[in-house]
Amino acid sequence: MSSSLTSTISASLTPEYDALWHKLHPLQHEMIITGVGRRVYPLLEYQFSGMNPEKMYTTSVHFEYVDDKKLRFCKGKYVESVSQEKKEAPRKVQHKSGAKMGSKWMAAPVNFEDVRITNRKTREDEDGSNVHLHAQHRYLPVLTISEEGGSSYEIRLSHTVFITATLYHIDEVCNIKTESNEYAKSNREDRRRSRAVESSVTSPPAKKSRKEASSQDTSVQVVPDVPNSIPSLSAIDPALMSTLPFPSAGLSTQVPTSSAMPTIQDVPPANPLNAFSAIPWLNPLNNPYLLAAMGLQFPTIPFPYLPSKSFAQLTPTSSTSPDSQPTQPENPVKTAFIDKVIKDEVNV
Repeated sequence: MSSSLTSTISASLTPEYDALWHKLHPLQHEMIITGVGRRVYPLLEYQFSGMNPEKMYTTSVHFEYVDDKKLRFCKGKYVESVSQEKKEAPRKVQHKSGAKMGSKWMAAPVNFEDVRITNRKTREDEDGSNVHLHAQHRYLPVLTISEEGGSSYEIRLSHTVFITATLYHIDEVCNIKTESNEYAKSNREDRRRSRAVESSVTSPPAKKSRKEASSQDTSVQVVPDVPNSIPSLSAIDPALMSTLPFPSAGLSTQVPTSSAMPTIQDVPPANPLNAFSAIPWLNPLNNPYLLAAMGLQFPTIPFPYLPSKSFAQLTPTSSTSPDSQPTQPENPVKTAFIDKVIKDEVNV
């Protein structure tokens, strides 16, 4: 479908996108606009004919109001009201190819995929490809072909009318665009999955990370958890125990004399006043593996030395009051001398 002001130059949409525009037109075609700018879809891709092959032409696109109505979606349908928006002159976006000869324009389809529509006026100053449109209004794309040093031709296709909206209200319109648009979110996810499957089949296996490699290469000996028991010597790595600096603290260390069976130093008896010594496998003096498993690298401080004599032998027999002075042991020589002096004074 094409229309023009002259019989020489004409333009129509390419069959692929023309079929989509025809399919969406009777459904009240909704076109999403955003603040950052969104591409018009279906694309405005044209085929030109009737140009002078030796003349230079430029092309541009703008959007004009279809009517002076504002549309609100209410109860499953659009309701019209009088628009109060300030109408401005439409902004024309020139094709990125600039001026070309007529033969070049007619040689291949021409699309305006760089055009973005936005509901923010300031975006027009930031990017020349953005066009400000008011939401909830009907617009019609207009193609302008300007002949260098000559006249201009405007081409309007009636089935390309759309309603600007910030979100889809008509599910059928949304489904058609999602299924046909390769840049739609669902289609992007499908392409990612297909590429992931292809890469997993064709590409070599991915390199393992250092963490995964170390976890797979390092062999860990698992010691069975048996309550109230000391792990067997065969389950403990002798090289680990040989590095523990515990001999000065009275802990047992393994000094491997042969690869078959390591020797174990004698362990002093458990202190009866140590609470942990009541349970053999919790006593660090009997079970040095306990500290090794906890990652401790410091010696255990033993309890203070307790005398072998009982407390009864060290307790004085004489009882003294708190206020009295402590009694000193008597000297036999001094006592005899004092007794002699007292006796001589009595005889005198």
